[in-house]
Amino acid sequence: MFLKGKKPHLAVIAGCIFYGMNGLFIDRIHDMAITPIIFYRLFFGLLFLFIYIAGRGKISDLRLKKRKGSLFLQGVLVVMCMLLYFTCLKITCVSIAILLQYTAPVYVMLASPLVLKEKIGKESIIALFIAVTGVFLIVKPDSLSGIELTGTYILGIAAGLLSGVIFAALIMNVKILKAEYPELAIIFWPMGIALLLLSPYALKTSPEILYSNLKVLIAFGIVSIGFGEIFTILGFANLKAQTGSLLALIEPVSGVFFDITVLGVGLSFDMLAGCALILASAAFISFRGSENIKERDRKKAPF
Repeated sequence: MFLKGKKPHLAVIAGCIFYGMNGLFIDRIHDMAITPIIFYRLFFGLLFLFIYIAGRGKISDLRLKKRKGSLFLQGVLVVMCMLLYFTCLKITCVSIAILLQYTAPVYVMLASPLVLKEKIGKESIIALFIAVTGVFLIVKPDSLSGIELTGTYILGIAAGLLSGVIFAALIMNVKILKAEYPELAIIFWPMGIALLLLSPYALKTSPEILYSNLKVLIAFGIVSIGFGEIFTILGFANLKAQTGSLLALIEPVSGVFFDITVLGVGLSFDMLAGCALILASAAFISFRGSENIKERDRKKAPF
C-alpha cells in the first residue's frame, strides 16, 4: 500500500493535510446541525472505503478475529471524540477547541510507557514542547481575558480537555489493534460502529436540505474519512504512539493553510511562528524516526 513500510511519517502528515480541509467543507454546508453532518460524513466516507477495499481485493482483511472488544471500543471512542470536540467548539470557540484537543500528545507520552511499554525519549519531549508551543501560538484565543467563566463555559472547557484524552486513547488503541488486524480493518470497523451509533441523527435533516448539501457531504466524506483515515491510521499503526500523536499536530497547520489560501483568513505573525514551530517539530521527529528505521534495517542486513 502507498506510503506503507518505511514512510509511516509521511502517511500521518498526508492524513493530517486531508483532515485540515475539514473547515473548507463545514463552511460550505448550510442549514444542517453538527450531528447529521458527522453522520453523513461517516456514511459517504465509509461507502468510499468499502469500494476502495473491494476494488483492491482486500475484503478478506475485514475478517473479524480476536480483540473485537477493542474494535468496538475504537468506534465508541471515534463518536465520543467527535461529539466532545464539537461540544467544546459550540460552547467556546474554534481556537480553544483545537488547543484542548491537541493536548493529546501529552496524554500519550504519559500513558504509552504503561499501556504500550514505549520508552519516553528526550527527542520526544523536546518535540512535544516545541509542537505544543506552536499550537498555542496558532490558536491562542486573544479574547480569553474577556470571557466570563460560567458553568456552561467550564463545561465546554471540560469537553475540550476530555476530547484530548479520547484522542490519545484512539491513537494508543490503534497500536493495540495492529497486533491482530490489518490497517484496513482498523479503519473500516470502528467507522462502521460510529456510523451505527450516530444513525438516529440521519432523519433529523429534511430531504430538501440534504439534497442541497449532497455534493459537499459526499466530497467531505471521501476526503476526510476516506483519504484522511486511510493515511492517518496507516501511519499510526506503524509508528510509536508518541511519534504519531506528535505528527498529528500537523493538522492545525494544514487547517491554517487552507483557511488562508481558500477562505481568505488573515495570517498573523503568531500564527506564522506557530506553524513554523510545529513543522520544525514534525521534521525533527520524522528525521529521528527515519534514522531509527535505517539503523534497524542495517542491523537486520546479513552483511
